[in-house]
Amino acid sequence: NTCVATMLAPMFFAISGGDDEEPDSVAHRFCAHAMKTLNDDMDPLFEKFIPVFDQSRQELVQQGETHEQYAAYQEYVAALDEHISRFAMQEGYNPGDGGTFLANLQQAIEEDKARAEQQVEAFLENMKRQRSQMLGPDAPPIDESELEMVKALFRPQTVDDMMQMLLHMTEYTSFSGLMRAKVQQYKFIKEMERKKQELLMGEMGLAHRFIQFAMKLLNDDMHEFYKKCMPIFEQEFDNLQNQGHTHEQYSAFQEYTSIIESHLLQFCNQEGFGEDAMALFTELQRLVAKDQEQVDAKLKEILAEVEQKKNVMRQRASEEGQMEQMRGEPLLLVCKPAALGDLINSLIQQTEYQTFSATMRFRVEQDRVMRMLMSGAHRQPREVKDAGQSKLSDLEVVDVEIDQSRVPAELGTVSVTVPDGCQAGSQLSVAAPDGQELSITIPGGLSPGMSFDVNYCRPGGYVGGGCSGQAGGSAAGYGAAAGGYSS
Repeated sequence: NTCVATMLAPMFFAISGGDDEEPDSVAHRFCAHAMKTLNDDMDPLFEKFIPVFDQSRQELVQQGETHEQYAAYQEYVAALDEHISRFAMQEGYNPGDGGTFLANLQQAIEEDKARAEQQVEAFLENMKRQRSQMLGPDAPPIDESELEMVKALFRPQTVDDMMQMLLHMTEYTSFSGLMRAKVQQYKFIKEMERKKQELLMGEMGLAHRFIQFAMKLLNDDMHEFYKKCMPIFEQEFDNLQNQGHTHEQYSAFQEYTSIIESHLLQFCNQEGFGEDAMALFTELQRLVAKDQEQVDAKLKEILAEVEQKKNVMRQRASEEGQMEQMRGEPLLLVCKPAALGDLINSLIQQTEYQTFSATMRFRVEQDRVMRMLMSGAHRQPREVKDAGQSKLSDLEVVDVEIDQSRVPAELGTVSVTVPDGCQAGSQLSVAAPDGQELSITIPGGLSPGMSFDVNYCRPGGYVGGGCSGQAGGSAAGYGAAAGGYSS
């Protein structure tokens, strides 16, 4: 098995255009203008048409497209024509130069297609030379089907591709599909806003408004403060271990808490508590206690359902003569419902010094990593260009061998049923038959009641690579489950 990873750098260089600057023909500028028009400038027109396309699937099947919808399409096409004419005038074409503009646009498209083909052919020639150097002159020729596959895989996107997509958007069927998708998106957003207002203004509204206030304060309003204090927390780990926290760091924490207190008093005033923060927290405690009662009742109900389903599974296994294969109790996972108290407590923990210090050090490290990545990205074009201009001998075709010492010695498998209230992406903790606790993520495409297999390393296997539970296999509709309504 050969690997061509070391040959990809010149290809990616070719895809970018072959020099330090991106291509800037009239065709490229036209595509950029058209994308901006469709994604930004046409938004008011799309919003205007939403009521026209607010049509159920049944109505569409029975009645078909309406005259109002086709009239909206004609207005949409006229608006596109106006934007295209405006672009042509910006490019220096007069109103009567439409034919010249289209001819120049087509010429730029053909030139871009030819340049892309040249890049692909140059890459394939380099690949053939390296293969010949590696395997010798007697190496068998590369199969044409493999060459075509490589060409298709690494062919750069051309202006013609973008133009075809843009032309597709001028057809009625595409416009109708786009508008019906926007109708569904609009309804979804409205429903989410309704549910949000229901939470904020309902019985538990004060608690939800407090959580919203605290999240905005900690994540958005304090951004400039975090940025100002980050240099204070640029402390190496060894230095922290030897010298501990500094006076400057604790002073930053005191300023942090004073800012939070100031915003908290503003929130008290807005909610009608004046400057009596104690009264606010007394009311929050009452709401949290009431919410906890509801959560406990919900969890009790869920556990009762779990027991019923376990009895059903035992009975089914008994009828099918599989009791001996069950190896104990049926495995059912329960997602504990989240309480308001848990959320509020996690926010209050942000006012403790240890949490604040750890958060600031994380921000410092995050900023360092981002600067390192951005610095590497800025250097990459020159490095890639140098790779493209280097001697052919600098590029290698290498054999890839698997390090058998890093392959797990033995894998086990446990079947897991998705609990009620959980979905793809939810995190679960599962006990393996040997007693290990596995942290897993529910794979995409699964819903409550469906089952999937989880692979894990048995004791004695390789663990140096951080072997953990991995979900795999196909979903199965058989199996019982129960759980809460959050993960």
